[in-house]
Amino acid sequence: MNLQKYPTDKTSRILYKAGGWTSILFLVYSVATILIFILVGKDYPETASECFDMLQANKFTALLRLDIVSVIVIPFYYLLFFSIFQALKNDNEMLAKIALFCTLAGVTIFIAGLNLVSILILNNKYHATTSPEMRQHLLAACEGMLASDMWINTGAIIRGIMIETGALIFSVIMLKTLIFSKATGWVGVLTHGFDLASILIGIFYAPMKDIFTMVAGPLYFVWFVMIGAGLFRLSRMRD
Repeated sequence: MNLQKYPTDKTSRILYKAGGWTSILFLVYSVATILIFILVGKDYPETASECFDMLQANKFTALLRLDIVSVIVIPFYYLLFFSIFQALKNDNEMLAKIALFCTLAGVTIFIAGLNLVSILILNNKYHATTSPEMRQHLLAACEGMLASDMWINTGAIIRGIMIETGALIFSVIMLKTLIFSKATGWVGVLTHGFDLASILIGIFYAPMKDIFTMVAGPLYFVWFVMIGAGLFRLSRMRD
């Protein structure tokens, strides 16, 4: 293996190790998401009244239904994709930069669209006031936020397209690398290819979206393991 092709200075090795642990974090997150869906239910509340009621009844369960786990974990994509970029930039710098831009832009759009804290503030105000007019105003404000939550609004579609396109490009680059096997590249192509297809097809024909998502979902477990293994391998290299 040509070690000189990959940045293996101390800073890069620290970044690779951090990226490897981030892959493990996303693997745990994927398992946790399934468990939350089974044990708690993952559906967003349909109305503001339902949202406020569930926050009042059990805030912890309500926060899980409002996807607080994703709010905490998804920003770590910054670290994961930057560590992948660092590993791949010498293989195809231009494509790697395009992939990095797409993924980081997608994560930024995700963060910009978060409204969980705003919903919690509205909930506190709703239960603190006794004015019927104020309560109606707060309910209306919350309805608007629920209608544009982080998974179904226009920003969510653009974010998904950006992240999956970037990850797909990274996977294509991996097909010709030494540190990431061709198997890792192909798993990435299938994972992010199916996920990207689910977003694009879902715009025009929603029933087909679930089929592609069901294929991509299990592949993420394999992809995170393989990416983590490659990054940990790089973190052990020396100049």
